[in-house]
Amino acid sequence: MKLRVLASLFALCASFVAATPNPIPGSYPAIWYNPSSKKYYVFSTGEGIKIFTAPALTGPWTRTSSVLPGGSSINLAGNKDLWAPDVNYIQGLYTLYYAVSTIGSQNSAIGVATSPSMDAGTWTDLGEVIGSVPGDVYNAIDPNIIDDNGLKLSFGSYWEGMYQIGLWPGVKDQASALPGTHLAGGSGRAAEGGFVYKPRNSQYTFFFFSDGVTPLAGSTSRPAPGKEYKVLVGRGANAMGPFYGQLGHTLTENIDPPTGSLVLGSHDNIYAPGGQSVFLDPVSGRDVIVYHYVRNSDPNGSPSYLGINYLDFSSGWPVVVD
Repeated sequence: MKLRVLASLFALCASFVAATPNPIPGSYPAIWYNPSSKKYYVFSTGEGIKIFTAPALTGPWTRTSSVLPGGSSINLAGNKDLWAPDVNYIQGLYTLYYAVSTIGSQNSAIGVATSPSMDAGTWTDLGEVIGSVPGDVYNAIDPNIIDDNGLKLSFGSYWEGMYQIGLWPGVKDQASALPGTHLAGGSGRAAEGGFVYKPRNSQYTFFFFSDGVTPLAGSTSRPAPGKEYKVLVGRGANAMGPFYGQLGHTLTENIDPPTGSLVLGSHDNIYAPGGQSVFLDPVSGRDVIVYHYVRNSDPNGSPSYLGINYLDFSSGWPVVVD
């Protein structure tokens, strides 16, 4: 199926294209809307989590500053860069989770910051929520938060997969033991960026994740055909799973072909889409997926762009639509 990627791919805005995050593991974009300012906010990996704003999903987008321009208070390598933001509105504040790590390392942590507006200069860093060290079954990166009968934090990349713990009573208070509930992946599978989402009119909760290898900026080659990033999904009865693909296999099973159902893969000039997040757009009333991708026509090692599409869940599974 040929997908219509909206004008907010930002290829229309040269300044944004130059500033798009390198598609490193966990560098997915996060998006939210502030009804008071009537602005959309996109957050992306790098420079203390970059902030972009726009009056509409289709832009125009403006780079403002960063969530934490001085870096995180977490004392780990990578604490000035920051990865994989995830944003939500919790307990009267905009709440953004982020990851501190370096590529391939398990010396990692997930931190959290809050703001009354999401604007630059208004963010307060609350520091570390959870961490990981070499030997753990998980890597503490790629955070995702959902409030489903209490706050639940999902995380993980490669290693033994993606997990989930509860947070209570606050946004950084660990309420259940690590590693928590195993949601997907394992056995070193190239799977990461888990995102839990409950559509308004669905009986199911969905677990989106990125499967495969993302082409790094500066790389001289691409993964073997079919092994590149793609967005897969499973569904379950609630935010804690278990989550199943359309063939009935749980996302934690180690089988070939791997578990999970395809939502978005390479097509036309869109290559290796992933790093996704999903939100309900209060303006249109529609479900929206945002992700990064590389243009197929660009040479190896080129930077990523941001894609935005609508999702339709009426079939019981998410389908990308115009």
